[in-house]
Amino acid sequence: MEKIYGLKSILMGNPAADGDMGTVLTEVFGQTVKGTATLESTEPTTEDIGTEEVSTLLDTLTTADAVWTLKASTYNVSADTMVKLFGGTVSGTAPNLTWTAPVGGGTLDVYQSVSVTTKSGIVINLVKVKLLGSAALAFDKTKLGQINWTGKVLTPDKAVGPMSIVFGTAG
Repeated sequence: MEKIYGLKSILMGNPAADGDMGTVLTEVFGQTVKGTATLESTEPTTEDIGTEEVSTLLDTLTTADAVWTLKASTYNVSADTMVKLFGGTVSGTAPNLTWTAPVGGGTLDVYQSVSVTTKSGIVINLVKVKLLGSAALAFDKTKLGQINWTGKVLTPDKAVGPMSIVFGTAG
């Protein structure tokens, strides 16, 4: 029996030009807050179909598939992280960088291929993920500020499955 536990890495990069899984993936955020990395799915949405004649169901129709969501938080509150998740611009020369939010706010459309490797060696590949972010910048001497991010697994632009899990790889 395979066991999924622990996070080794989360790598991201642009999906391939043909809509398949991206091949150039790097660690974008790193410094994952302990206990925050999860891949979860919802239950599919269904509609029960009944009849007037009997009280039991005639059928249950699936009206929406399950939605898979990858979530994590990072302590990497950097100009690069801010631009990746919130847009805007970066000015200056490292290490003295300034991130400036986009005028009028706005929501970015950031699509990435994501590969998650567990400490047990299992690799989860997500072909096309839309990234969303929120800031939790604590001004508390017992906490670090962090960026929370969510990746919604979308239908790829190529006729391939949206995700795969590779079991039995070396950890």
